[in-house]
Amino acid sequence: MEDPTWKSKLRYFLMDGSLPKEVRPLNEHILSARAMSTLVGYNCAVKKFLLFKRQTTNKDFVLPLSGDDIEEFCFWAGRNLHASLHNKINSSSVKKYLYSLKAWHGFHKKPFPFVTGRRVELILLASKKIDATLPPKGPKPAIMLHHLVWIVNKLSVGSEEDKAISDLSLVAFWGMARLGELTYGCQTGELDIQHSILTSDVRQVQTNVGRNMYLTVRNAKTAKPGLPQKLVLHSLRNMLCPVEAIERRLLEAMGSTTSLFGYYSGGVRHHLQRARTIKRIQGVLKEGHFEGLMGHSFRVGGASLRNALGVSTTDICELGRWKTSCYKLYIRFYSELDVANTKALVKRLGELWKD
Repeated sequence: MEDPTWKSKLRYFLMDGSLPKEVRPLNEHILSARAMSTLVGYNCAVKKFLLFKRQTTNKDFVLPLSGDDIEEFCFWAGRNLHASLHNKINSSSVKKYLYSLKAWHGFHKKPFPFVTGRRVELILLASKKIDATLPPKGPKPAIMLHHLVWIVNKLSVGSEEDKAISDLSLVAFWGMARLGELTYGCQTGELDIQHSILTSDVRQVQTNVGRNMYLTVRNAKTAKPGLPQKLVLHSLRNMLCPVEAIERRLLEAMGSTTSLFGYYSGGVRHHLQRARTIKRIQGVLKEGHFEGLMGHSFRVGGASLRNALGVSTTDICELGRWKTSCYKLYIRFYSELDVANTKALVKRLGELWKD
């Protein structure tokens, strides 16, 4: 595995039941066939199952699980009329967890339990009926242009870490990137080059309408194995220019081949991590009374703004690296007032830049 932190990320999936188990080179090789994001999802499901076992039996165990274990877990994790709905997950998520538990058994060469009849299917169906009575979960909110201005105004004059987060926010928004693609697995120390965006991954091209920056993204969620993706950024004539954000990062790195989104503190290179970055951004947004925005909101926001301003679907998909119509899941509606306010803000930012 190329990620130096992979064992900690997959801690629970690597366990045989509740007991730690040494990972052989062959098993490590097998794991490398899967994307890290997939394995982390498996690990999340196993962690949930181990929590279930601690709360119900609190005894050590090894694989394989029993059919009763599977049934009881589905009942415990999903919504039912015999327990509080707090911290319960919907039936489709429980079903995905079952796939992960099957993968857990397969990795440890243990047979997944056979559950007689349609009992698990009926447990999930009963939970699904309760799910249907609850209000639907709202779509992921979008970062809008005024949010981005707020973030940059607050962070660009802060600490070195804040400045790095400010520049990352601009790149994530205009590049319609996931924050996980631009951040790192460790805060300091040596990086996993194969899964990190570095200062050497930047290419600049001068065009008739301005400068473009191309970033090589190796750990893209939708990338095929061994095939990195390109993040395309266009220059803007205002304070939200992502090309200038990249230039600031390169200058800060002082010519070193290191993390693009990082900073020096006390002579030590620090790399931005996803959770810490999101927490800081949410804290800044909360100061402006902007609630509910998440890390994914940048990708949603970049796509929604382009759609509102009339950018073609083809261009949105190309810039956002979408191959199918799933891009529609990221589009949020702009009202006529939203569009008017956004255009007025763009005009004002341009005027301030000229001044």
